[in-house]
Amino acid sequence: MFICKAVDGTCKKLTSLDSLGNGGGGVTPPGPTPSGGPVTIKFPVGINGRNEALDVLNIQVALVQVGPANGGQTPDFAMDGICGPKTKAAIQKFQLQHFGWKGCDGLIEPGKQTLAKLNELLGHGGGGGIPILGAGPGGAAKQAGGSAPSAAPPTELQKGIALALKWILAAQANVIAAIPMVNSKDTPGPFQVFSRSERMRHLNKHFLIDKTPAKMANTRFVLKTFDRMRQVFERPGGLWGEAAFQPDPLKDNTVYAYTWWGGFFKGGQHRVEKKHKIRLDTVFLSPPFTPLVEERKAFTIIHELAHFVGHPEFIDDHAYNFQGKMKKINNLPPHLKLLNAESYSNFAYEVANGKEAPIF
Repeated sequence: MFICKAVDGTCKKLTSLDSLGNGGGGVTPPGPTPSGGPVTIKFPVGINGRNEALDVLNIQVALVQVGPANGGQTPDFAMDGICGPKTKAAIQKFQLQHFGWKGCDGLIEPGKQTLAKLNELLGHGGGGGIPILGAGPGGAAKQAGGSAPSAAPPTELQKGIALALKWILAAQANVIAAIPMVNSKDTPGPFQVFSRSERMRHLNKHFLIDKTPAKMANTRFVLKTFDRMRQVFERPGGLWGEAAFQPDPLKDNTVYAYTWWGGFFKGGQHRVEKKHKIRLDTVFLSPPFTPLVEERKAFTIIHELAHFVGHPEFIDDHAYNFQGKMKKINNLPPHLKLLNAESYSNFAYEVANGKEAPIF
């Protein structure tokens, strides 16, 4: 079954795409929202580092976010807060590209050049921005006496996709950090930022984990959902060698995007709709998606990905956070929050940006 994000903000369930084009009201997109702050660590990470779990996790996420073109890592190692051989090798690879062998000690320290370079590439404290997936060639390692070729300017679509990936990585990191605390109890102490209530705050707000009988299983369900979203970006061409995000071949003006429920598991499968061969393993972005601001693009992509990767239970649309319907989404019971696409967009937005998602 196809599921479409209509321009009135709702999702429509369609056994085929024949009913597209029947109208729908527009919504005013929110203004741009700043991204999260700089990467910080309390203790050294890497070879001979103290390797505290949260510090390691911050570095793992940052190395994925800067991307391979800037010496970062493709998202194929476990972001688990453990500084194993792959994480150490990724640190050395990054240092080698930017500082040469003399600066390649495999250790990232607070306030030192490697951490500063990561933040510069992420747009926190220097020139240069994060490279965009599929933005073109470039970013090759600098050679003596030369410089790396520059990448082609990213398109607006690529910016939205890259921002969605950043939010997904932030969501993964938040859930991973919470997992050790799920079955523990809060203890008083001076460092409440590391308390159970703080680690579980976003999970309880958006998924009511503590009100479910299987707290760990449901926390891992949330993590599995974001893990699958991340896997959409893992292959160079997208899923199964073909980009997972494609322009809508039907050019429908009544929806932002559409995909097939559980399409993540439909590799290479098609349906013929309106004389077009429509891939089931793809998220299609329709013309009204193009003028959306970057943050709204990313929010929509994560919403659609929730439908796309949900399995064996489909992630549906039980409530939205728009047009005065926040009360409904806030009042969903726990089992429906876990199976509500907008809950995943809201969670990822809030974790990545440090504030609630706009009400559309």
